[in-house]
Amino acid sequence: MPVVNKHNIPVPQLAIDFLAKKKIVPTDKWDELQYGEHAHAFTVAHSSGANILDDIFALLNRADAEGISFGEFRNGMLDAMKEKGWYGGAGHGKDEKGYINWRIGVIYDTNMRTAYSQAHYREQLRGAELRPIWVYNSLLSGKNRRQEHIALHGRAFRYDDAFWDTYYPPNGWGCECYVTTESEHSAEQAGIGVEDSGKLELPAIDSAWAYNVGREALAPNFSKYTNLPQAALKDIYANYRNSMDGTRLTKGEFQTLIKRTNEADYKYVNAQYQVGNLEAERFEAMRKKGIADSKIMSTDKQLWHGTGDKTANQKVPERLFEELYETLQTPEAIYEESVADKRYRVFHFVKDTKDGNKLKALLHQRNLASGSTALQVRTVGYAQYEYTGGQYEKIW
Repeated sequence: MPVVNKHNIPVPQLAIDFLAKKKIVPTDKWDELQYGEHAHAFTVAHSSGANILDDIFALLNRADAEGISFGEFRNGMLDAMKEKGWYGGAGHGKDEKGYINWRIGVIYDTNMRTAYSQAHYREQLRGAELRPIWVYNSLLSGKNRRQEHIALHGRAFRYDDAFWDTYYPPNGWGCECYVTTESEHSAEQAGIGVEDSGKLELPAIDSAWAYNVGREALAPNFSKYTNLPQAALKDIYANYRNSMDGTRLTKGEFQTLIKRTNEADYKYVNAQYQVGNLEAERFEAMRKKGIADSKIMSTDKQLWHGTGDKTANQKVPERLFEELYETLQTPEAIYEESVADKRYRVFHFVKDTKDGNKLKALLHQRNLASGSTALQVRTVGYAQYEYTGGQYEKIW
């Protein structure tokens, strides 16, 4: 049964967690923070020195977690404004009712819409193996419609197309666009043509919103967050690391994370998550060899070392990331390597790819005295040799 709040409405846990873990950062202007920084930091324009951000943040979190109405939120905001003598900043006063109501609406709409957008993105990524075709839907009527958004209406791209890194909504203030998903079969039946954004000239959108809040929440590249104070960035980094530790990644989430580790300026995060769960028959073969845990774990550093930190002939390209994920779940062959260091057992998971290459995931398990039973990724890349001779024992 889903968890519900006091209004008997299912609790949107991903949206709640997204908002709750943000770090408060006072600013004079909203765009003092850029793009993905807004996915991790909470700010309101003209809030610097006003001592009101804590109140606004608490009200938004309450609205998110308890499902309180906009009217209740608005009343709470009016009380906080009166107490702090802040009516939107930039010289605005208590008698400017129209401006005050507009500001309250913008604060509520922007934060709720982005919180739910990242939750939808994460949920759609988790279902991407079954529904990999994503369709952009625009508001075709009403005051918030935009021609550049209407131009995207009905256009479909695979979930891992770079289109969604920029165009996953919201794509502007008050944007009400949304994304629906289809299976390959249902898309074909509906006559939906799937495009490749790399071959297209796409309409420009509001540059301040040209990022995917869900992707930035799941897979931030902290080296790009240059507008955040160092103290805030340190806390944001810790919050992210804690939220990712132990997370089990689906194929879509895995691909999103590993794309980030391929970025040239990427600085890895010291977080560990589950990147695989060995398929039943393969696990049974491993179990007979004394491996009692089907989980496969990795850290950001290990994925980065296996993809981004590689020479050109070993670097696994993005087109093979989906097959790399499958290598961890359903390898075509598993070998145990004979090693001198008895603190570890070392395994090679190997899979032929569609383009004729042979992918390899090198995993190890520490001896059981260490307390860890899961297999751990050490690196990934291409297998450039044959597994013959006495150095390797074939397990599957």
